[in-house]
Parts: sequence; C-alpha cells; structure tokens
Amino acid sequence: MDNLLANIRKQISVSTDLEMKVRSGFKVRELKRGELFIRVGQYAPKLAYVQSGILRCFSTRDGKESTNDFFFEDTFTTDFVSLTKNLPARQNFEALEQTVLYEISGEKLQKLEFLFPELGEWKTIVAGDLLHKSFNDQSESKLENPEQRYLQILRNKPEIIRRIPLVYIASYLGITPVHLSRIRKSVAQKTT
Repeated sequence: MDNLLANIRKQISVSTDLEMKVRSGFKVRELKRGELFIRVGQYAPKLAYVQSGILRCFSTRDGKESTNDFFFEDTFTTDFVSLTKNLPARQNFEALEQTVLYEISGEKLQKLEFLFPELGEWKTIVAGDLLHKSFNDQSESKLENPEQRYLQILRNKPEIIRRIPLVYIASYLGITPVHLSRIRKSVAQKTT
C-alpha cells in the first residue's frame, strides 16, 4: 500500500484524510498465473495498481489472441473506457505470474473524487498516462517493421524481453513465434 500511495503522491498532494480513504478504498487482490483481472464483457471493472507481477492485456478475434500491452510493477491499469463509461470490457487482463494488485471500483473512486476533488486531477493524469502508452504502442506498430519494434523493446522496455514468454512477445509484435525467432537470430548476429 505504501508504494501505491507514493505513486499517487508523485502526482498530487495527499492529506492524512485522503490517505486513510485510499487505504480503506483500495483492496488487495492476489492473482495466480493465468487468472484474469478483467474479462471481456465484464461490466464495472476496477482500476488496479500493480504492486508485484505482470498483467497482459489481450483481445481475442476469431479464436486468436492478440497481445495489446503489458503492465508491470508500479503501474496502474484498467479497461478505462469500460470503467468510466459503464460499458462492457473489450479486453482481457491476465496475470502472467503471481501478481498482487490494489484495486478499487469505479463507484468507490467516484465517491472519493467527490470528497477529494484532487483525486479527479490524479485520475486525469492516470488516464493520460494510459492513453499516451497506448498511442505510442499503436504508433510504433504502424510506423515500424517488427524488427525495428523488437529493437525498440530491447532498448526501451528490456523487462519485456526478460520476463515475458516469447509467444506473447511475438503476439505483441503482431508476428508468429517463428518470425520472432528469426528476428532474434538476426539481431544477435548483427551485434556480435
């Protein structure tokens, strides 16, 4: 909980009253590997702070999974449109390893915002961060080929390479595991 509060304090001033409400409003949830935090079609998903572990955000089309993003420690995540517009979730969020979250319902968050208007400012910052991350990932996927995107991951997001199974990295890049293997071999040959 202290890490969650420290993360919030990076954005806004947190009074003693607000800290007490955050501590009572956010609930700890432990997920086993493979367990879903949010499921497609679910209403009223929650906002979560990832204390430890990894969540993979993915969608399924025609029976084929497509990895959209990964969320590591010290980040917030949700299906934001679903949370704020009361629509069914359009993506799944799955734990890739034992994961500990602090979660809060949209309803509780709105009540806290009413009591503490500074939380509205914080929520806007979190939403902006999630939108920025999504926009950057989508831009990279449209502007760069898979090898360039893989190299970007190596440079800017090495934790993905270290901690995510290759099948999900390939899905994230929009390629097959075999194609990823060729890219990795090519990159290794160029650096030696």
